Amino acid sequence: MRATVVIAVKDDDRIYRLLDSLACQDVAKEDFEVIVVENGSKKHADVAVHPTLTIRYFQLEVSNMARARNLGVSRASGLYVLSTDADVVASPQWVGRMLSALETGRYGAVGGAIEKFQPETLVQKHAITICDGQRAVSYLPALDLPYVAGANCGYHSDTIRLVGGFDEDLESGSDVDICYKIGLRGATIGIAPDALVYHEDRAGLSAHFNRFRKYAVYQVLLFKKYKHITRLRYVLNPYPYKRFIGAFGKAPSALANLTKGDAADACQALLQATEAIAIWTGSIQGSIRFRELYV
Repeated sequence: MRATVVIAVKDDDRIYRLLDSLACQDVAKEDFEVIVVENGSKKHADVAVHPTLTIRYFQLEVSNMARARNLGVSRASGLYVLSTDADVVASPQWVGRMLSALETGRYGAVGGAIEKFQPETLVQKHAITICDGQRAVSYLPALDLPYVAGANCGYHSDTIRLVGGFDEDLESGSDVDICYKIGLRGATIGIAPDALVYHEDRAGLSAHFNRFRKYAVYQVLLFKKYKHITRLRYVLNPYPYKRFIGAFGKAPSALANLTKGDAADACQALLQATEAIAIWTGSIQGSIRFRELYV
């Protein structure tokens, strides 16, 4: 078996849409299997019955994304593990392109490109998507090593097991952490730009805010975890300042266009400012919770 696709899902019927896209991959069905781990809900056991895919189903009583992924990895038969989420649709070439990149042996982890899936609301149309599309590896101030997002990435199965799997204390950011652990062993984190998935972004402003707030809370814990390596006493995260300044800079043209009936720039400015405020809020919450200065 070349690959196992591991999907953790909680109360999300979009899992069926994702599975339909996996059934249309341009590689042989015998080349990959799918493991679905229901992460704290009990409604998707029927995914195991599929006309064309080999799907194995497992269930966790208590929701924990990292633990769900670890369960999937522990049961994986594939030489490689591919990770994605229920709110994603895979392009027909996704599995094949990810395997092509991984099988070169050059990478400890590989991420693929992420585009928006059929945006409908103003937030979906104008907000940033995961890692801004993941056309390149990403970085956080927690540690100066690259990472790729769990919504579209792949690893050698033995590598995940060798580094101890996903950190179950991280309610967000366990995908970043595992890349750190792989990178600290000297492996390269790379991008397969043609391994494309489509992500359905958060539909409303509050959901967009909470997404970035939660990210920021657990960025503080990541910083604390790797503080013995960075030797930093605190972090000043430039990203939200850049987003807020960018939003402020757009305001004059956004207001001018708004009077002409064009709300695109105004929406982008509002969403950038919301993202910045969410990150500041999460950073403060994380700093208090984990007793580290990260702003």
